[in-house]
Formats: sequence, structure tokens, C-alpha cells
Amino acid sequence: MALDSSKDIPSGREPLRPSGIDFESLVRLSNEAVILLDLRGTPLFISPAAERLFGWRAEKLAGHLGSLVQVSGSNANAELLQRILSGNGDTARPLPHADLQFSSAFGPVIWAEVRTHLLENAAGAPYAFAVYLRDIAKRKELESQLEAATQTDPVTGLFNRRAFEDNLKREWAIALREKTHTSLIRVSLDRFDALAEHNGPAAAEDCLTRVAETLKDIARRPADITARTATSEFSILLPRTHEQGAETIGAYIHLAIRDLGIPNPDNGRGAGVVTASVGAACAVAEQTGVSESPEFILAAAENCVFQARQEGGNRIKTVMNVLAR
Repeated sequence: MALDSSKDIPSGREPLRPSGIDFESLVRLSNEAVILLDLRGTPLFISPAAERLFGWRAEKLAGHLGSLVQVSGSNANAELLQRILSGNGDTARPLPHADLQFSSAFGPVIWAEVRTHLLENAAGAPYAFAVYLRDIAKRKELESQLEAATQTDPVTGLFNRRAFEDNLKREWAIALREKTHTSLIRVSLDRFDALAEHNGPAAAEDCLTRVAETLKDIARRPADITARTATSEFSILLPRTHEQGAETIGAYIHLAIRDLGIPNPDNGRGAGVVTASVGAACAVAEQTGVSESPEFILAAAENCVFQARQEGGNRIKTVMNVLAR
């Protein structure tokens, strides 16, 4: 049933309402940051939420507007907003609407969702840019955690196969461009199925975790990528590493896993402890523009592992490839 609101108003009296609405006060109460600039970049209004977001009082924030946006790579929205905030905005260009990074008084960069509007007067002539910003730090943190979860092996905490292959494609493209050496090491645990079958899943998981920690300690450079790429197989990507370095690290990995002394009675050729068959492949392009994909270096390392297994396991094999057109 619809209610007749007029019945709530005493006869002969009008409802109380302000003669004019103070929109600026409403904006000041909002948690959404607002920056209003004329077409030359002069700040006309900076809301308290903008002060809280960036950590500067309005007067100081006004002096930082031209350098707030973190512009990296080819980010059209970041470039457009930077031009608007620095007084070089073009009313004919698209208005930025995106998630962007900004400098702040707090030190680290902050994330904010940006929406920009062009204000026009009664005659339809533009006179100001209104920039709305909303703090999305929590959302970005959740997205980062989700992304990490999709790239991480749940047992060992290392990268998973998908993440490893993504990193390999990126590093291989850099190596082709800069003509640097790239090394890839495959580590396959010998007779791991027997260990899991006889000692149970808890023992198998403990073995994988201890091996993973050992590999992380060995491949410790920031650029090195260590991943679990199959049930009992690990892969280590070593950018800018020559053949000798790959062979040395591969040999160290082989010995370090054996020296863990993890019992595996069915591994007769490994003296009853967990051992590994290790394959190390190194490649370098002599010229830029070589079109080979990184699949060949994956196959080369895998072939070395296969040879090590054929010879009884518990050993390392190495191969070097030079690519040329």
C-alpha cells in the first residue's frame, strides 16, 4: 500500500528544507578524495579525503600535483592524468578512468581508483577538471594475495609450473634481446614413487619441503626462479648464467639433496637415501632476432635428466647450445 506523505504534514505548513544545498560541505564529509583544478592546473578545491589519502595538507599537496602520478611504461591513463594535474590537460583528449599508482607523504606508492570529469558552464564551455580518487589499497592487497596463490605450489611454497613457464618466457625474451646466457636446471627425485608408497604421504611431503628449502638456499639471487614443476620434479631458472655456472650449481644441487640423508630404502643405487637426477642446459643467442622459443631449452634440460636416469640416476648431465640464424 502506498503511503500518502502529505498526511504527515500539518495543514497549512510546508516541510522544512534549506533554501540552498551546501554541496561543498557534503563533499568534505565524503571519504572519496576530490581535486578540482582549472584548465591551467590551478587547484580550486582539495577535499579533506585527498589530504588523508596522500598525507599532505591541501597547501602542500597542491605543490605536488604535477608529480603525484607514477607513470611507467606505456600507461595512457597515467600519462593523461599527469598532464591534467600538471596543468597541461587537453579537453579534447579522453578522460582517465583507471586504477593508478601515486606518490605520497607516506613513502611507498599508493593505489587509487581514478575517475575524471570535465566541468562545463551553462554555455557548454569547459572550465575545470574534477578528479575523484578512491583508496583501493586493501583491494590491491587481496588481488596480490590471490595472484600469489595462483602462482604458488601449495606443498613447497615455490612457484608452480605455470608461474615458472611465464617467468621463463619473460627472461628468455630479455636474453634474446641482450644476447646473454640463460641456464635451466631440472631436478628429478630418484625413486620418489616408492618413497611415497612405502613411507606414506606425510613422509613424501616432508621430503619435498626439505628439498625445496635446499634449492631456495642454493638459487638465492633475486633473478633466480625456483619452482616445483611436477610431482617429484623441480626446475631452476638461472638468467645470465654461463655453462660453467650451470654445471657447478647443478653439481652442488645433486650433492646437497643426497646429503640431506632422507631415507628411501628402495633407492638402492642411492645408498638408501633420496637422490636426484639433474639435467642442466645453457643457451645463448649469438645474434639478436633469433626466433626460437624457450621450449627448446626446456627440452634440452629434460633430455639431460632422461640420460641421467638411463645411466641409473643419482648424477648430473649438462648441455650447451649456441643459437644463430
